[in-house]
Amino acid sequence: MTLYQFHRKLSLIALLPLLAWTLSGVMHPLMSNFKPKVNQRLVVNQEEKDADQLLFTADSIIKINHWKDIQSFRLVNIDSNLYYQFKKSEGNIYVNTKNGDILPNGENVYISYLASLYSGESEDKIATITEQKTFNNEYVKIARILPVYKVEYQRMDGLKVFIDTNTDQMTYATNTLRSGYQAFFLWAHSWSFLDFNTTFRLFVLGVFITICFLAGVSGILVYTKFRKTYQRQQISKVPWQRRLHRSLGIGLSFSLLLFAFSAFMHMLPKYNALDKTSFTSPTSFTPEELTFDFDSIPKGWMNIQPIKLKDKVYYQVHYKKGRSISKRYYNVATQKELSQGDSIYAVHLAQRYSGLKSIRNITPVNKFANEYGFINKLLPVQKVQFEGEGNPRWYIDTKTSFVGAIIEDKSAISGFIFAYFHKYHVFDFLGKPIRDTIMSFFALGNFMVGILGFWMYLNTKSKKRKGRKRDKVLVS
Repeated sequence: MTLYQFHRKLSLIALLPLLAWTLSGVMHPLMSNFKPKVNQRLVVNQEEKDADQLLFTADSIIKINHWKDIQSFRLVNIDSNLYYQFKKSEGNIYVNTKNGDILPNGENVYISYLASLYSGESEDKIATITEQKTFNNEYVKIARILPVYKVEYQRMDGLKVFIDTNTDQMTYATNTLRSGYQAFFLWAHSWSFLDFNTTFRLFVLGVFITICFLAGVSGILVYTKFRKTYQRQQISKVPWQRRLHRSLGIGLSFSLLLFAFSAFMHMLPKYNALDKTSFTSPTSFTPEELTFDFDSIPKGWMNIQPIKLKDKVYYQVHYKKGRSISKRYYNVATQKELSQGDSIYAVHLAQRYSGLKSIRNITPVNKFANEYGFINKLLPVQKVQFEGEGNPRWYIDTKTSFVGAIIEDKSAISGFIFAYFHKYHVFDFLGKPIRDTIMSFFALGNFMVGILGFWMYLNTKSKKRKGRKRDKVLVS
């Protein structure tokens, strides 16, 4: 088999996957235009509060309602009223801090309230509220948080917003157009139709990515080997499809190779990927453990919630610090502040989740950058760096006790390669519109190379068929 035949056979095998990947790649930057217009940067429940607003204390409410214990609580505003949001095994219960009354159907009331703040729509336009327990085409994995509530509005565009009442976040927003494109992208780019077996899907993807890479390498070798021959050819005798295929192919070969290599590297860590949504810190508190004098702590706090740290109960108190939130920890029994409390709590959670013990260092992370990018969603977090193989680092959101990311050296390298050579963040300094344009150009160019190559193949087959027919006529 000649080098040219090898290139052609590999290219034919890789054709459909290449067309699916590049077409969905061209469309991906356009998806930002499909996003519904909602209040993405809305800040909720960050008003200053004080002990005078808590006419009924948390421990007294637990006793009044004869609850044995609760999992946690915090404060939320609904319209102009302040409520305790008590987290219990059967769900959240909302109690007015001034009169101690339980808010009827409180969870749905708070869902509707938050959804309307984010969507800008009135509550009477809500069609349905349903609990979302799994990721799908409407609620994709990059949203990160489960379970949440899906709020669907009576609108022509089919607006849906997803609300997490425990963090006040709108975790995702979509509409009919965006959901349709998301389904196409997952099908064409990530091959979600093979999700019945993740290992099998990754294996099949790996095989075709490797074939694409080899097809690109063999194409470069063919061009290099016959470059002088091509230069001597008369342009008028070479079909325009072949000329354009050669020019685009060699000109964009580097982007195809980078695409295939970065996709393969990105795929590898998924064999050992950990489900970040599976980490929880189950706790329970009795009313006796929650008795505390909030007049004893500095004024200007925004929220409070109890946490357990090495079998001791602390109140995690949130204060406004610039654009971010700082946290201070007060021992319920002694009412004394725990120095470096946020770091200590982050280490406690990281060790509990990971089973690792030896800590190298702890670093607060207040913005997305490099290793801990926007895809991880949660901020601020504490980066807990462990000793050991791969230098594991766990990014912990101490406010929610969620894991923002789990990164080792090999996955960090993979993430860097994928970000810079697949999503072209290397061009971030030019701005997102220009970066997206460059990415679309590369994807569209490789799509055209594949189409032109297949066109050439069909033309060659057609000529051979006509030649065989002509030979039969001459023989007869």
